[in-house]
Order: sequence, then C-alpha cells, then structure tokens
Amino acid sequence: LIDVVNDSIETNIKEDEYDDFIRLARKFKSAAITSVVLDTGDSQTGRPGLLMNPQIGPEYLNQWVLIPTAGNGNYTEIRKYVECEINKGKCDISAKNPPSF
Repeated sequence: LIDVVNDSIETNIKEDEYDDFIRLARKFKSAAITSVVLDTGDSQTGRPGLLMNPQIGPEYLNQWVLIPTAGNGNYTEIRKYVECEINKGKCDISAKNPPSF
C-alpha cells in the first residue's frame, strides 16, 4: 500500500505518518459529500450570483478576475452563503436581499 501511495501522490508527509491518514480516510468513508457552486449567476433565468467579472484593467493588472459582487475584498455575502450551506443546506441567493441567511 505504501508503494501505491508513493507512486500516486507527491507529498512531504513522512512514511510513518501514512497510517494516520489512512485511519482518517476510513472515518470519512461513509460521509456524505455535498458541493455548491459560487458563480456569476445566470442572466437568462435572472438567478443572481455571488461573483462578478469586472472589466479587464489596471486595477487587476489587466487580468481576467472574479471578485465578490459585494465589492473587491468584501466576502461577507459569500461567507454568509457558505455558512448557511454548511448549517442548513439548499440556501438561495436573492437579488433583492443578497444572502441574509
């Protein structure tokens, strides 16, 4: 098993620590994994998003970027949404009332 791990994963974890990770992985074997999408929304359906793509310009070193719709560096809405998804699940983003969960 150690040879398989060594051939498959590039890591700085010491071999004597592998068993800790194997035990941890076994604990999560039956865990339910869910995912959510953080995006710019859908203009066709009117679904708002938590991210926006501002125009390319010097503010972002002429790079294509995604920033929070609340403004560059303001992750409040994203944090609220993620917290809601973790605690409740199936949370909506409202255009009128951005994530007030």
